[in-house]
Amino acid sequence: MSATDSRPVSELFADALKQLSKLMRNELQLARAEIAVKASEAMSAVGLVVGAGISLVPALVLLLMALAAWIEELGTRSSIAHLIAGAVGLVIGGILAGIGMNRLKSSPLVPKRTLEQLQRDVAAAKEHV
Repeated sequence: MSATDSRPVSELFADALKQLSKLMRNELQLARAEIAVKASEAMSAVGLVVGAGISLVPALVLLLMALAAWIEELGTRSSIAHLIAGAVGLVIGGILAGIGMNRLKSSPLVPKRTLEQLQRDVAAAKEHV
């Protein structure tokens, strides 16, 4: 818009609203794209964790059985040895579950760049009004 623009204020206001509407649509498209990328990354991480869990379960079972056998060789009753080995397995599982849940929090899915851009757009719009 130049200083010699002789359009009426109502037309200028309508044009500004159209541009703001277009800007908001573009920002929403950007937010959708950013969320899609973050969701894809999260799904990839979940797939890797599931794959690791499937391959680690037999190894963990064998290790816990070996632990129970070793404790039994030390002179502990069989039932107590298996109880101790089971408790160790529960502790390991609890730690891994806690770490996994911590990494899958929904906060990483927030489209931070888009929100920052929207805040800048709002500030710029307020400047021009």
